[in-house]
Formats: sequence, C-alpha cells, structure tokens
Amino acid sequence: MTNPNTVDITTKDTFEQSVYAQFPACLHEHVEHELFYNGVELEEGKLTMEEFSSGVVRIAHYHEKWQAQLEQDKVIFAGIKSLIDEGAFKDASMVAELESELEQGDESLLARFIDAQPVKNSLDAALSFFAWKHMKALVEMEEEFNVCLDGFREAKEPEFFCTSESNMSLINFSVMS
Repeated sequence: MTNPNTVDITTKDTFEQSVYAQFPACLHEHVEHELFYNGVELEEGKLTMEEFSSGVVRIAHYHEKWQAQLEQDKVIFAGIKSLIDEGAFKDASMVAELESELEQGDESLLARFIDAQPVKNSLDAALSFFAWKHMKALVEMEEEFNVCLDGFREAKEPEFFCTSESNMSLINFSVMS
C-alpha cells in the first residue's frame, strides 16, 4: 500500500490538512482521491472518519492489486518474445503478427487483450489472442455478407481444411435467414 507519489498538502485548506495528517504519506494519493469524492460529506459530518478511512484503505488495496496485475501483464507480454525466440510458433504469419504487436508495445491490441483477459501465461495469451482475432473475423464476415459460418466453427477434422473441391463441399455455406 505504499506509494512513492506525494501530495503537496501545504496547498490544501485547514480541514483537508487535518485529514491528511491522520494518514501516512504513502496513502496521501488515496486520501486525495477519497477527499475528491467524499470530502464534503466528511466535512459536513455525513461521513465518519472511520468510514472515510475504510474508503482510503479500500482504494489503496485496489490500487495495489491493479499495479500488481499491470506488472504481471507486462511479464506475460514480454514472455511472448521468448516464445518466438524459442520457436514455439512455426507459422511465419503468426510470428510476424506477434512481432508487430510486440513492436507496438503497451498500445498494441495484444497488450490491451492481455490486460482485459484472464490469461495464465504467455502461451495462453498468444493463442487466446489468435483465437479471438479469428473468431472476430468470422463474426464480422457473417454480419457483412449475411452468411452462416457455423460449419467452420464446428469442423474439427483435418480433411475439412484441405483445398480439394470434394472436401470443401463438406462445409455447408448457407445464407442466414
């Protein structure tokens, strides 16, 4: 719950300074947050100092968990580069796409995906990212062309994905009604 960011309490009014004085400096950023949202209620006595303190501690715990998750996400993101270097991905287009995402850093779609998903490790993140992108593409094609591509979602046998006309006819393309 410690935070190196400090708040200049000398610019605050007397009431706010008295509130800050009840907390260690490492919590002042969170006190500032709580004062912004609940300062008037605290000053008017509609909120007790105990309730206010509980809010400060709650937001500090949340912030600490959030920071830890951000660090874990960075480790997972960086781990994808190690997977590429180790040859975990044989398909050159997958490698190229991942490398492009890695070059974009925190602003990449992959980084945002990792942040938003409960991924377990770097391999899980990369594979889930590809699955999500491919599923998204299928859904977009269905919407744009008013077709049903459920046959592709359900197809599991390798022969469904070869290029012969006889095998391609096994997948039923149908117009959505």
